[in-house]
Amino acid sequence: MEGLFETINTVSIILFAVGMVLIMVELFMPGFGIFGGLGLVALILCIVFTAQTVTQGMILFLILAAIVAIIVLIFLRSFKKGKLYRSPLVLKVFENKSEGYVSNDDYSHFAGKKGVSLTTLRPAGMAEIDGEKADVVTDGEFIAKGEKIEVVKVSGRRIVVKQTEE
Repeated sequence: MEGLFETINTVSIILFAVGMVLIMVELFMPGFGIFGGLGLVALILCIVFTAQTVTQGMILFLILAAIVAIIVLIFLRSFKKGKLYRSPLVLKVFENKSEGYVSNDDYSHFAGKKGVSLTTLRPAGMAEIDGEKADVVTDGEFIAKGEKIEVVKVSGRRIVVKQTEE
């Protein structure tokens, strides 16, 4: 290790600083991993330019991994309890279904109901179910306009129907 400190030069120090800054930028302003990836490349280049042997490179890698892990842990702690949590970056309000918030219309009330196809269903089209117009699909079968249908399954906004004989 005594030769290691002799090989640390200005380029290695700059690469280390740039790498750490880029990783911090990635933590606070996610950019699809671009800043974090560039930061890791800078840290690896710092190791390559500094280490004289593979053993020194592995030791430096472990030291840098520990430093990055500590920074990430500090960030996560700040995210849950610290200053970052109190910032407007973290959403603290939840929109629950019990409070009336829904992401899309609820069509579960159509389950098991009967109606009439308003258009030809091949396999998608319009139907009238309990006096309401709705977009419906079949399981691949062709249903002509004006045929009686029954709702067999409702999944989100998807209403699956089949032809009935009634």
